[in-house]
Amino acid sequence: MRPVDDSNTGSRDLAGKPLEIETEREGDSITIALSGEMDLSTVQRLDLAIRRAEETKVGRIVLDLSELSFLDSTGLSVLLKAGVRDRENGNRLRFIPSNHDAVQRVIALTGTGEMFEWAA
Repeated sequence: MRPVDDSNTGSRDLAGKPLEIETEREGDSITIALSGEMDLSTVQRLDLAIRRAEETKVGRIVLDLSELSFLDSTGLSVLLKAGVRDRENGNRLRFIPSNHDAVQRVIALTGTGEMFEWAA
């Protein structure tokens, strides 16, 4: 959770960078790379990008969270729902973990890390 005054409390990671989504298809794989902050105002864009990838016949979909600096409960919900759909429809989805403490803490505190298939 962000501080009420929207300060960064010593972390340069949470500088308010809007979510950027880059999708790249290479061979039999689609990578969706996220950077910046994912929250209520941006989750629909991510959900759409994931669903478009799911509609393809690729063998692997990778959600690269390495540059995701903020994740709220709505963003976490989109990721978890994508994981559930994936287990029901082919098990193609893999996640690359975030390098940012704020995102790592949300996943750790909610105990949801074991619900993701982490890329090797």
